[in-house]
Amino acid sequence: MVIELTAARALAPLFGTSLYVWTNVIGVVLLALAAGYWIGGQLADRRPEAALLGRLVLVAAALTVPAPFLAVPLGTWLMPEPEALSPLVTTGHVVRGSLAATLVLFAPPLFLLGMVGPFVTRCLVDLGFNGGQAAGQTLAVSTLGSLFGTYLPAHLLIEHLGVRATLLSASGLLLVAAIVLMLPGRRATTPAALLLIVVGLVVWTPGLPVRDVIDAGSLGEEVEIVEELETAYQYVRVSRWRIGEGEDAVSELRLSLDEGATEFHSVLRMDQVLTGYYYDYFALLPELFQQRATRPLDVVIIGGGAGTMPRQLRKLHPDTLRRIVSVEIDPGVAALAATFDWSPGVNDLSVVADGRWMLATVDHRFDLVILDAYARQVAVPPHLGTVEFFELVKKRLTPRGIFAMNVSTHDLGSPLFRALSRTVMEVFPSTAAVSVPGSWNVVLLAAAEPGRSFRPDRASKELQGVLSAFRSGLIPLPDPGDGAVLLVDDKAPLEQLARQR
Repeated sequence: MVIELTAARALAPLFGTSLYVWTNVIGVVLLALAAGYWIGGQLADRRPEAALLGRLVLVAAALTVPAPFLAVPLGTWLMPEPEALSPLVTTGHVVRGSLAATLVLFAPPLFLLGMVGPFVTRCLVDLGFNGGQAAGQTLAVSTLGSLFGTYLPAHLLIEHLGVRATLLSASGLLLVAAIVLMLPGRRATTPAALLLIVVGLVVWTPGLPVRDVIDAGSLGEEVEIVEELETAYQYVRVSRWRIGEGEDAVSELRLSLDEGATEFHSVLRMDQVLTGYYYDYFALLPELFQQRATRPLDVVIIGGGAGTMPRQLRKLHPDTLRRIVSVEIDPGVAALAATFDWSPGVNDLSVVADGRWMLATVDHRFDLVILDAYARQVAVPPHLGTVEFFELVKKRLTPRGIFAMNVSTHDLGSPLFRALSRTVMEVFPSTAAVSVPGSWNVVLLAAAEPGRSFRPDRASKELQGVLSAFRSGLIPLPDPGDGAVLLVDDKAPLEQLARQR
């Protein structure tokens, strides 16, 4: 279980942790174990020896050692060229690449570990246990061990040691088992020596970078990794990018998650409030409210990341926003707010929670609800894109309130955007969309007030350029047409829709 749970995290820097990756990891684990059960049962009948079982466990431990170091190089080799990357190409790469990497790195040790159950059962029978009793005790102890192996990486090892050291710790536990099995024959020298090597690796590896270089040369950009960390949710990377050349070059910090090499979830452009990206469009939204000087706005941002949006809103609208609540599910990401120059004001809040849970449990209404949450670089989390969720948002809006959602799509006719459009239109009478030029981002707007205008009349000096582009791109939300999926809690295939054209 330690290997299974950690395998997906080891592949996350290249492939993410989407449903497709988990399906491949679980499928390979089950296939390898099934083969191990079959072959192990036959081998145990021929040679039911504890020493042989010890050697099998020893080989499994040895095969686990290189996996954490080879995961990223192998995944990099399986990746398409950077210039060929697009959300659709990347999804195909995720499915095929994660399957290949899991088969190569983790199937061999898991195949050998599958032999353990039949061997132990046969050895217990030879010791005088009845067949049913031997099988029952083997399964009971194995299941309790799996329970321990499920909670250990999630609650302790991954966050404190990192993914590679966690896999090495699993190897160390296997080596201890091999020593115990081989001691009666005085053949434990090899596993004992390997155990010492693994312990040294566990101590040494947490300080190593997960990915030393981001290959962005074809993009004409210089990249430097500033910080890396493993959280309970994902692999997090902060990198410094130098974009352009000469006096026109700009420097910015980007926060990327899992496999996103060039994508980012928070950004800070040095010495500037505006970012040049879709965040600026959301920074303009307070201009849609009349009388905000006398009736300041309450804003909640679901998917606040490290604070790009709340920072912009507070700096650009210091006197017209009463409160900004930034909601981020990952405490490791939220803790990077200071790195991205976001410091909540007196009335502002940074909340570490799931966005839907937060809206469901607070007794408060907001003038502006912003959704910018993405799961594993693929799509909006399914529970944040359904009729039921949008009904909850509508309930939490003031009468003049607006809901704004960041949708990543290649065009407004994509199955993903049509599904989200149909679902939003099912709940809100007023809707609109704004495409952000030069990106895959679309701002989807909705309001409970019939006939609500989404056209800003004016903006501050800093936002004049954004105002012009916003007006040019603003259109009524297109009719999703026949065949558009209505997303509900019971069925919200957002990851699948994100793959389709």
